[in-house]
Amino acid sequence: MRDTTEHVYKVTGQTIDSLGTHLSRHGYTSIDTPLLEDTELFVRKSGGELTSRLYTFTDPGGRRVSLRPEFTSSVIRHFVEGGDTIDIPSRWWYCGPVFRYEMGGASGFRQFTQFGAELVGATGTAADAEILDLAMGGLREVGVTEFKLRIGHSGVLEDLLA
Repeated sequence: MRDTTEHVYKVTGQTIDSLGTHLSRHGYTSIDTPLLEDTELFVRKSGGELTSRLYTFTDPGGRRVSLRPEFTSSVIRHFVEGGDTIDIPSRWWYCGPVFRYEMGGASGFRQFTQFGAELVGATGTAADAEILDLAMGGLREVGVTEFKLRIGHSGVLEDLLA
């Protein structure tokens, strides 16, 4: 974990503002989820890979809680708990600190800021294309003009090519 100097703080704030504006123009609304969640929420979603990197402890009430290692689990929890009160599809963007333990700390910081978006309740090629377009547009919005897009799920690529 590290301290944030004024310059880094300003640049990070400007980047967040630009990305938030970009996503808001595309119908995404902001959401902030708790920094602490029941540990089980992250264990169910991620299993062993992320579980070994959680900052977990027992709170004064005896519950096992963890600092959030990512936002998706919490956003989906919010969606499920909202039930019929939440429109489908739902479009949210989020930004905030996340925490992941790294053995030895050599591979990066244990606390970092994550910015992302979730499109919940939409499926298919159009939904995949929307997210890919938002990601590429967001990079351009903050001045990144040269990048490579890697699709980690072959089904997405096959659908887009079809």
